[in-house]
Formats: sequence, structure tokens, C-alpha cells
Amino acid sequence: MGILDSINRWRWISKPIPESWKEILANWFPPYTNIPDDELERFHNHLKFFLWGRYWIGAGGLEVTEEMKVVISASAARIARNLDYNVYDRLTEIVIYPDSYKHPENDDTEVLGEAHHWGTVVFSWDAVRHGVCVSNDGHDTAVHEFAHVLDVADGWFDGTPQLHSRRDYHDWSRVMGEHFIQLQEHKMRHGVLRRYGATNEAEFFAVATEAFFEKPTKLKRHAPELFEEFVRFYQLDPIEERKKYAKRDGTSDNG
Repeated sequence: MGILDSINRWRWISKPIPESWKEILANWFPPYTNIPDDELERFHNHLKFFLWGRYWIGAGGLEVTEEMKVVISASAARIARNLDYNVYDRLTEIVIYPDSYKHPENDDTEVLGEAHHWGTVVFSWDAVRHGVCVSNDGHDTAVHEFAHVLDVADGWFDGTPQLHSRRDYHDWSRVMGEHFIQLQEHKMRHGVLRRYGATNEAEFFAVATEAFFEKPTKLKRHAPELFEEFVRFYQLDPIEERKKYAKRDGTSDNG
């Protein structure tokens, strides 16, 4: 992180999030209600750092709105709220299309989002909204792409982000490797992880991150070691969060 980034971060941390953001979060970002009270400050700080620290670019005729910035930034903050504030420093710009798009060199493939190692993430806004609103299908485009950003923090899309200590890498490598092979060999028949995760180690990490946040109960039931590795990395337990919310709201946890 450069000196200017550090100065901005200290300046932003003292500023409250705008009231308009809170309204957008309440109306358009359902995961906001699950975040424990004692983690809200870190979530809000990550949200501010992310939104104010990126360039926002509309593509395909799209005009980027405050709602889009807040929802996408909230998705980034949601998964990283207990990580270091500098985890997204490599990411400099967000490009948003109105819906799915195609690469000029491949007209057959509809793209919903992609993360690049040079610091750009591209989204379909329709895909982002669907992922946020449908919270238990294991498919969240924003969570998926931001997992890639965390993964490439060490310079490589390899399914291993920067872990908290050197001793964490041994268990991470073993657990992730075993479950990746199981998915490749069709031995994970419970359907918690999308088959796309079998593409390579980087996609496995991103798909497993989606499941961790969207289907935590099923992930823990069918792949407990994998679940615990993600609890250690993300420094949170989404099952406990849902239990607290269920008690507060009178609902049940079906994830």
C-alpha cells in the first residue's frame, strides 16, 4: 500500500457511511441483515475503502449508479470484513455491463463476470443482482469474482490466497487438494459445489467460497474439513451468523 493509499484510508475511516448507502443496503443487499453487530464497523470500513478507492466504469451503454457501487462494494466487504484492510489493494477498477456479455474473440460464450490479474474485475449487473437476491443456490457472481481477487493477492490464480500464517498452508493444501480431486472425479455427489469448480484450483476456491457463504450448513455437513479451512481463512462462521439472525428474526436456517 502506498503512502497516498494509507492517508486516504485513515481519512475515510473517520467518515460515517452516507445514509443513502444504509438505505440501499437495507433494500437491496439481504446479507447485510446477517452481519453481527460487532462486525458491522469493519464491514462499513471495508465498504468505504472499496467504493471510494476504485474506478467505476460502465460498459455496454450502462450508466453506473450509486446503488450498483454500494451493492458490489458490499459484496466485496461481506467476504473480507474480517481480513486485512489491504486485501483488495491490487484491484483498481470495476467494469459493469448491464447483463451478460461476450468476448470479441468468442461469440459463443456468455460471460457473467471475470477477474484479471492486472487489477480489473468485470461484472454483469443482472448477474450480480441475482446472486445477491437468491442467497441459497450456491451461485453468487460477485462473491465468486472477489474470491478470485483474494486468490491473486500473491500474484497467482492458484486457489491459494495469502493465508494468515505459514503453518496454515500445509492443511490448506491437503484439504483443498483432496476435495478438488473428489469434485473432478465426480465423488462429491451432494451437489453443494458447482461442477464449474472442477475446472482448476482457482475456480475450485471461488466456487467453494460461494458455497461457504450461500450453503454453509450443507457444506459443513458434507465437507466439514473444507468448511473449517474457510472459517479459518475468512475469520467468520456463516452458520453462527444465520443462527443469530434466525433468533432475532424468528426465521429458520435452510442453508
